[in-house]
Amino acid sequence: MAFIAVNSTDEFVRLDIISNGTAYANAAVAFTTATADTLTVPALQDVTVNATPGTFRWKQLDALSEKVVTLPSTNSVAVTMVLDDVAFFTGEGATPGIFTITNSKEPVYFRLYWQGDEAGDRYIQGEGYLEALAPTVNPDAPVWTSPLTISVTGDYAEDTV
Repeated sequence: MAFIAVNSTDEFVRLDIISNGTAYANAAVAFTTATADTLTVPALQDVTVNATPGTFRWKQLDALSEKVVTLPSTNSVAVTMVLDDVAFFTGEGATPGIFTITNSKEPVYFRLYWQGDEAGDRYIQGEGYLEALAPTVNPDAPVWTSPLTISVTGDYAEDTV
């Protein structure tokens, strides 16, 4: 068994997004075509990947147990990040900053690397919309932090670098 560790200098979780106004067939095409427009979300504190298939349950008078069928999944990637001026406001290449993308309701293509981006490392990718942006600051944490969720449209795709 091999655990997915993220505690050495070359095993960091990384989230990249592209939202340059171009509609691509999928995230793999976007990351191949628009590499200069890739925005790496900096200073991640928490990362949660949700892959939740829906279910519909019912009971019948002629059965002792419930019946279950699956429905389409609800997929999302949720992070907490420390805000960075470039990533939050300016952006990279033709991809605007996170605030602008969220405010304009543009889709993003994303790639989440589980423990780095070296050959053989795993990632998931997809398309979605940024939401749940809520920057906060206070005297006990004097840097701006914010949750950010990517609501995934469709399925995740997975691969290795």
